[in-house]
Amino acid sequence: MKKRKVFVFIFIGLALGLFIIQPLAISLHMYDMQGDNGEWWKYLLASYQQEFRVWDLDQAIIKLLFGLLGIALSLMFMVRQRIFQLTGRRDKLEEIRELIAAGENQQVEFKSTLRWDLRQFKPNKALEDVIAKTIAGFMNTQGGHLIIGIDDEGSILGLEQDYGTLKKPGKDGFEQYIMQLVSLKLGTHFCTLVKVSFHQFEEKDICYVRVHKSQKPVYLNLGDRSHFFIRTGNGTRELDMPEALEYMETYLN
Repeated sequence: MKKRKVFVFIFIGLALGLFIIQPLAISLHMYDMQGDNGEWWKYLLASYQQEFRVWDLDQAIIKLLFGLLGIALSLMFMVRQRIFQLTGRRDKLEEIRELIAAGENQQVEFKSTLRWDLRQFKPNKALEDVIAKTIAGFMNTQGGHLIIGIDDEGSILGLEQDYGTLKKPGKDGFEQYIMQLVSLKLGTHFCTLVKVSFHQFEEKDICYVRVHKSQKPVYLNLGDRSHFFIRTGNGTRELDMPEALEYMETYLN
């Protein structure tokens, strides 16, 4: 995949050099040689017409040089883009390390697993409801950070056991399962408030879920009724109907 990306950038760079940089450079040179007289676009058109004529050795060398210039610029852009990605990834890792070090609070929650029961050694649907409850609580309060794959003390457990319970094992299947959980339990329109990413700590994957605050009430659908949760301290609390109505009037405006 990486080799294919490099070849794509080389092809784009070659096209950039031959069909954009060279015609622009030649037309501007011709325009300058004529004392900035006439219409520049005519020189540009003439340079494009020259592209499709028979090349002599000098023209071939010029085209080679412009092609190499375009390739160099394209590869420089690719490297720059990669550096920005790596820098952003390091910044995110540092942010997550700080969240883990600070421990759980009103906007940070740790979960050992998504659906694997560490005591019963099998998938447990009730654990998924706990994840959904936490996300709903964040949405109804100030938003927050949910980190899956670490225990309450901040020790890294990883996601391997969860991966093994999915129809599509791995990061993609894990993210799809979380988004499906949000869609089914909270509502599809709330999926835009959830951003999922994966990071490695101690050679183990963890899942970082950034949850944004909702501007409307978020209810968790469990069985035949809906529940309203908020974050209080480092926990998630359910409000009864009078409390929920009062809370919504005060904070969800």
